[in-house]
Order: sequence, then structure tokens, then C-alpha cells
Amino acid sequence: MDLPYLLFSDKKGRLYQHPFLRMACSSGNIFKILSFDELIKLPKGSLLFYLPNRIPVGYDIGKKSFVLLDKFENKPAYAVASFLIPAYLRLYNPAYLNNKNSPTLPLWAYTACGYYNGNIYTTAIRIDRRIRQSPRFYDEKKIKKAVIEFLKAYPKNRLYRHLANCALNYNCLAAKNLFLKRWEAPLPTSMFCNARCIGCLSYQESDCVASHQRIKFRPTVEEVFEVMYNHLIKARESIVSFGQGCEGEPILNTKLIVEAITLVRNKTTKGTININTNASIPKNIEILCKSGIDSFRISLNSTHKEPYELYFRPTNYSFYDVLKSIYIAKKYKKFVSINLLVFSGFSDTEEEINSLIKFVKDTNIDMLQLRNLNIDPDVYLKTIKNYNKSKPKGILYLLNLLKKNFPNLKIGYFNLPKEKFANFKNVV
Repeated sequence: MDLPYLLFSDKKGRLYQHPFLRMACSSGNIFKILSFDELIKLPKGSLLFYLPNRIPVGYDIGKKSFVLLDKFENKPAYAVASFLIPAYLRLYNPAYLNNKNSPTLPLWAYTACGYYNGNIYTTAIRIDRRIRQSPRFYDEKKIKKAVIEFLKAYPKNRLYRHLANCALNYNCLAAKNLFLKRWEAPLPTSMFCNARCIGCLSYQESDCVASHQRIKFRPTVEEVFEVMYNHLIKARESIVSFGQGCEGEPILNTKLIVEAITLVRNKTTKGTININTNASIPKNIEILCKSGIDSFRISLNSTHKEPYELYFRPTNYSFYDVLKSIYIAKKYKKFVSINLLVFSGFSDTEEEINSLIKFVKDTNIDMLQLRNLNIDPDVYLKTIKNYNKSKPKGILYLLNLLKKNFPNLKIGYFNLPKEKFANFKNVV
């Protein structure tokens, strides 16, 4: 197979294949051509976007040079990117240059893509073999029917109503799982957060629009218990997770969460109770460990203090509080996953790789969940512009090094049910 051709768009979002320019990609601010082991056919259910006021960059094989395609047949050309379905890790960003007055892009993970022989190709690797959150397993008619049945059965529970809105209007796959009685379900409880993440999905201070609405009430213990208990006893491979995209930081509501967990565990030992958290308050993490919680997923964009705090913008806590919390969770023998927000051109630089290797050795975490960072690439690069100047080595290089150094480290995308804590098998 030859390298895919450059895909570009007109101002109405119509896609075109360039007659000879090939697909390029970017790693940080560096334009690159791809090797064949970095390309896959675009997974079914993935999306395509055109990027307004972004000028696409292609590669001229004959001249062996990158070419800026500002116009095609005297009409403006715009860059195109793919957005991958869950379980796939982006390897490179799309190649483009900003035009003047380029608007801030919405919070998606923009991935390089191209066209060849009737197929769209992108640069990614499947990081988790499980089918959870694959679009083909979500029948909208069944979901709507299930939502109606739940709301009829639990008319006073505001949490069910909130999650119904997430399932029907925000395409939240976790919320859909709740109503389909399977896999991992969300349990948002917190209106507030003690971080101001640049890429927060539910609250934005900048001109970047949040992708969905944050919960606007504090649920009661009874409401949380009802959702937890129903899912844990009825769902297949049941997990309930505090800490969702539609809320702030759940450990700010530790008392509420502990009371709900206590009620549930007095009635059943079924299922997995997980919390997705910034782990900013070590004493609360210890309280949660004692409450009967099964697992923690802790979000990081870096294992260095400076870039972590540039992105998360913590309030009244520091990166070192997060580290302390991880050690506490491991002291209590809890299953700890790091939700590493991966960005090509940053996560795969020598400083970041070396720091991550040391971090995994020191903390003895159980799993790395490698997630694509949803953000306008230029916003992120501007955020960390004074940090980390070394040349990136590639996301595949990072993965291979992790496998070599930590053959028993679990590497995936989704939270695990407790039955899989010991025997999960990596794809990569």
C-alpha cells in the first residue's frame, strides 16, 4: 500500500482527496510522514471533522517536502481530522497551520487521517480488546425504551433523571450502559471541583465550549444508594463509578459517597465500586479506602509537577498530594489505575517517558489507562509551551518501552471489574 492521500474539506464540510499530495501528521509542532505500522483503517463508528480556518499540510513525494494547501481549484481548503471510537489510542495529530482568526476547537481528540483505495485511514492502535462502548452495541430504540421504564419505576430519583439526559442528549455511553443494565455505569455527585482543567468537559472559563452540562444538585444518600444497588445486583460485569465528565471532583463529597457505599455493602458484595478522581485530598482517599471501595482511577497528563499543574490548575492542592494519595491507595491494597491523558509530541518525549517509567516503578500502580487528550492541539501546546523541548520518539516507542520494562503492568482503556483485576490480558 502507498501512503494515503491528503484529505481536505471545503467550507461546507465536503471531503476531497488530493490527486497527489499524501497524508501528513504532526507530533507537537513537528510535521511527519507516517510508516505503515502507524496506519489502520478508520474504525467503524469514528467521526470525521473539518477544522475551520486550519490550512491542511500534505506531503509531496516527488519533491520530498511538506506542502501547505491553502486553496484547491481557487477555493479555500480546510484541514480534516478523525475522532476515534473508544479503545483506540491516537498516535499523531493532524497536520495543519492556523489561519488568522482560527476559532478554538471543541474538546475532541483530533487525529490525522487520509484516503486510499476507497478507505479512510487514520493513525492509531487498538489499546483495549473489550467491546465496551463500541457504537454498534448501542441500539437507540432500546435505550429510549429502557430510560422510560427506569424513570417510571423511580420517578423521585433526580440522579436517574440527570443520567437520562446524559444518555439521550449527550450520547454518554456510560449512562446508556446504566439503563441497559450492563458494564460500567456513572454516579455523578459533585457540582464543584478543586481543579480548573484546561480541557474540562463540563465547565469552561475560556472561549472553548464545554461538551456537556455539569450536575446541578447534590444527590441524597438514598438517591445514590438506589442507583448503585440496582446496577450492582442486576448488571452484567457491573461497575459503578463516581467521578464522571458531567461532574466536578467526587472526593469533595467523600462523606456522601462513604455513606452510600456502606448502605450498599451491607446488602450485597456484588459488583465493583470505583472512583475516577484527581486524588487531590490524601486524607479523603484514606477514608474511601476504609469504606470498601474497590478501585481508583487517577487522572494525570504528566508525571512531572510543572506540566501537571499547568494543565490541571489545582486549587489548594499540589501534584505531591496526588502522589501521596496513590501511595495511600496502594498501602490499602486497592487496585489503582492511572488515567494518562496522552498527547503526541508531549507524552512521548524523552523527559516524559523517563519520568513515567520511574513513576510506575516507584508507585507500583496496577494499570495504565491510555486515553486520548480531548483538546484543541494548539491550546495544549500553548499551555505547556515553556516546558519540555526534546524531540518526541513516538507513541509506539512509548508503548514498546512500557511492555519491555513492565511485562505485568496492565495497559488498556476501560476500568476493570474486580473479577479481572488479576487476569486481564493486554492487547499491546
